[in-house]
Formats: sequence, C-alpha cells, structure tokens
Amino acid sequence: MSACFEPGAAVPSQKLMVIKQLTENGIPCGMYLLPVIPFITDTQEKLEESVSLAKQNGVDFIIFGGLTLKPGRQKDYFLNVLKNGYPGLLPDYNRLYKDSHWGEIRQDYSRIIHHRFFQIAKKHKMPVRIPHRFFAKILHPDDVVIVLLEHMDYLLKLNNRNSDLNYAAHSISQLQGSLCDWKEKLASIKGISPTAANCVMEILETGSSALYRDLIEYA
Repeated sequence: MSACFEPGAAVPSQKLMVIKQLTENGIPCGMYLLPVIPFITDTQEKLEESVSLAKQNGVDFIIFGGLTLKPGRQKDYFLNVLKNGYPGLLPDYNRLYKDSHWGEIRQDYSRIIHHRFFQIAKKHKMPVRIPHRFFAKILHPDDVVIVLLEHMDYLLKLNNRNSDLNYAAHSISQLQGSLCDWKEKLASIKGISPTAANCVMEILETGSSALYRDLIEYA
C-alpha cells in the first residue's frame, strides 16, 4: 500500500524502527498519522493497528488528519494513482470531494473518522496533541497560552463539546506587547469570552490548565 501512494519513501516499519531507537535514547517523538486515505487507511482495523504499533514503539503523541484534494495537479495526480490501484473507489471520492474549492472532504465523513481515531487513541492512552511537558519550558509564556487554548479547543470539539477557545487563541496572537499587560483587561479583548478569560488567567498563573489535563491525559 505504501509503495502505491508513496513510491520511494521508507516503509512504515522502517519509520517506526527509527522512532523506537530515538525514544529509547530519551528523545521525544510524535507521529503524524496523515493524510488518512478514505476507505483504505481509515478503517477501524487500520487505525487500531497504527495506534497500537505507535504505542509499542514509544511514540509520545499522534497528530491525525484526513486527506485534502485541491483541484488541479494534486488532485489529478492522486486520482490517477487511485485509478491504477483502487479503481472501484473513484465514485466514492467524487462524492466525498464534490464541489470542494480548497480540497476539503465532506464534513460528515471527517467527523466520523476523527471520532473513530479519537476513541482508539483514548483506548491506548495516546495523546492527540503534543503534551504540555514537551514545550512548557521552551515557549514564551504567551505562546504557551495560545498553544494550550488551541489544544483544548481541538480536544473539546473531539468530545462533541462547544468551544470558543480557538477564537481566544487567535485574538491573543494578535495582541501588541506581553499578555501579562492585558491581564486586567482580558474581558475587553474581542473574541475572549469569560470562560476563555478564566482559562487564560489559570495558565498565566500556574503554567497549565486543569481542563487541559483532563482532556489530554486519559489515565
């Protein structure tokens, strides 16, 4: 399968072997499980196998994502590969990517595969974003706030919960000067709700968030 879609690239088993060598020597490693190919690598069995093998080889987190097919050279090339290897799937792809100017897949399908992956990740206690401990002492405190807000937004939506934290993260990224200078004026910043403001204050004061820990840590 990998030879069909990634000719000349290292096979997955070789990539996992390198990751295992790195993690055994104390070097954190994550996996980008993307793009997941509809009806080929998005099945329950394939995702379960990928996450299980990642766990066995010491992967610290997995970033998951679907396949985009932007009209033009990219889409034409991929569909030609698909025609040669899996011709029976062409009608399904035409349905999933119909009238998509930027190559996005249908939202109903996207929700299904993200939920499928998330349930498997929870089962294996595999973080689906870079854990806080890996960047907490590297990033500027303002950037830690932005990253944690974006992570929490993603995780809340995976749990089918509403969230406006991504808007707050964007608003903070546009501020001039340090976020500490805005601590008393968070409510005046467009895009920051009272809930988001509480999260921001907690992160600034403690360096983390109880909500984030509840969402990212499955134990």
